[in-house]
Amino acid sequence: MRNMNNRGKKAICSICVILALWPIGIQAAVSSREPDNAALMYYQAFLLRPELDDETFLHYDSVLRGAQPNEKVRDYLNMRETRETLRIAEDATKITHCSWGMMHPQGIFNYTHISIATQLRQIVFLLDVDARTLAFDGDYRAALDRCLSIRRMVYHIADEHDIGYSVSMLHHWKAFDSTQHILSSMSVDRDTLTWLQGQISSVQGPPPPLGRAFEITLEDAIKHLSAHPEDLEIRRDGLLDNIEDESVRQEILSLADDKLLERAKEPYNKFLSSVNRVIGSDIPYQQKHLQLKQLEDEFGDDDPVFIILFGYVLTNNVARHNDIYVRNIANYNALRSAIEIYLVNAETGQLPETLPVHSPEDPFSSQDFEYEVTSQGFILRCREKEIDADMLWEFEFKVQSNAENN
Repeated sequence: MRNMNNRGKKAICSICVILALWPIGIQAAVSSREPDNAALMYYQAFLLRPELDDETFLHYDSVLRGAQPNEKVRDYLNMRETRETLRIAEDATKITHCSWGMMHPQGIFNYTHISIATQLRQIVFLLDVDARTLAFDGDYRAALDRCLSIRRMVYHIADEHDIGYSVSMLHHWKAFDSTQHILSSMSVDRDTLTWLQGQISSVQGPPPPLGRAFEITLEDAIKHLSAHPEDLEIRRDGLLDNIEDESVRQEILSLADDKLLERAKEPYNKFLSSVNRVIGSDIPYQQKHLQLKQLEDEFGDDDPVFIILFGYVLTNNVARHNDIYVRNIANYNALRSAIEIYLVNAETGQLPETLPVHSPEDPFSSQDFEYEVTSQGFILRCREKEIDADMLWEFEFKVQSNAENN
């Protein structure tokens, strides 16, 4: 939520009510539901979620590593509060509008983004364990639907600050990992595969790009400094200490607070415009990475005013963020290709010798994935490495026959 319209004000007031009711109990908080805002439902899920004791947490973690869900895991999942948490969270993912209400009349709480990210991580953790438990029990469509819920959640936080964007990419990867696990454990089922193909392609779509996340991070920082002139003054002093040219020093001294912030914002907007132009271009991944690195270096050298006021956080990691985005495009495309391969197997009783026609490409190389049939299934392998990670990503899928699964 960036503009203080009536809906935004309503969201903030409702969230304040929920936070004020935190010590009183769950029932009062749940009653302040605004059904057209997913964020408020997520907050209610945060309040409802029962805490895990250390032993149960370890059992949960083992399920995510492939272990069979034991009695403690099932007892927790079957608690009324846990089921209600899952229901509310899933309902929230199906609402388009999501306004987190993180504005404050005295500025931005810098730790609010981290707190929300932590709470969402716990909800994703719960959805993931429940998905794997459902799959273990043979309810594969319900398990895959949990994975789709995680992916829908990704879009509700992707443009909330650069922290939110990073968290959204992590959760997208978790959704893929869980989907990969479920597909590898289920028997061949054409109806479920066709349903999943439609959900992945038309409803979920690819992971979101950098989008507004970096713009919003700067907007939040400017709002904070505007509301806290004492902080801005400290940063202005630091800026003056680092400028030797007296004429430039006098210019900085003469600028009112709002003009100083505009002075810092202008070159960043140009920087971000260049970043978005590179990311949106058709040039190969390797060339994009190099150009983004060059933009980072040039901006750091050329604009000390922005760097002193806002630090390097908004300028020195766009190439890394883009790498993570491309990595998630790779797993998204690999999943789509894998579903096509599974469908061929469902129709013919065997894996294809080559990738199906028009399979999505490996975004690191802009070529088809390398396809390898194994004794247990198949592997889709990228043809070029992710540069900073120095990693050649590959995605392994197993194929179960009906006899093996029963």
